[in-house]
Amino acid sequence: MLAARVYIVRHGETDENRLGIMQGQLDTNLNAIGIEQAQLTADALEMVPFTKAFSSDLKRAVKTAEMILKRHPHVELEQDPELRERNLGDWQGRKSTERGFRAPANAEPVGEFTGRAVRWWKERIIPCTTAWDGHGEPAHILVVSHGGLIGRLIVGLLESGRVEWATGSVLTTKCFNASISVLELQAHGGGEMVSYSDTTHLNVDFVESNADVQE
Repeated sequence: MLAARVYIVRHGETDENRLGIMQGQLDTNLNAIGIEQAQLTADALEMVPFTKAFSSDLKRAVKTAEMILKRHPHVELEQDPELRERNLGDWQGRKSTERGFRAPANAEPVGEFTGRAVRWWKERIIPCTTAWDGHGEPAHILVVSHGGLIGRLIVGLLESGRVEWATGSVLTTKCFNASISVLELQAHGGGEMVSYSDTTHLNVDFVESNADVQE
């Protein structure tokens, strides 16, 4: 039985996104387009009966989450540094065109980054499913984070076998600004990826590439 539905949102656009600058864990702000994207995302999620909300503690994610939760004033936002983007070390603040083939030595290793994302999921999301007693509505959980972390989280969950692609769901390799991904979880902790990086609620321009992600 359905125990939880998780809505994972990437933060809205920043000037650095637009300019192709690698942000990593730099604490950057949404730009005007990002604010509009966050507003459109709030519109799309207005009727979702959220019971919990988490976000990265970086300003671009917090602002996106706060705009969504204006429609859900009873839900408290929990900011968590474990939901931050990958620490890109010396790459941070530089254009992606300046990036070499090998990450700097002080960048967070991809394996550790994936492990951080999946560990957070196990510690914070899975208990929401095991706590469900089979009665009443399932939990509806908002998670606002970053493109790299969202991508690695989904890869980690799929590779573990805990989550499978739902029939008819569309696979894309990119996680766009202010996109919405939805997972449905059962009481035993397994689940399905219903949608990934959906941008059908956005009617504004958005950046096609993500400078923080190595292609």
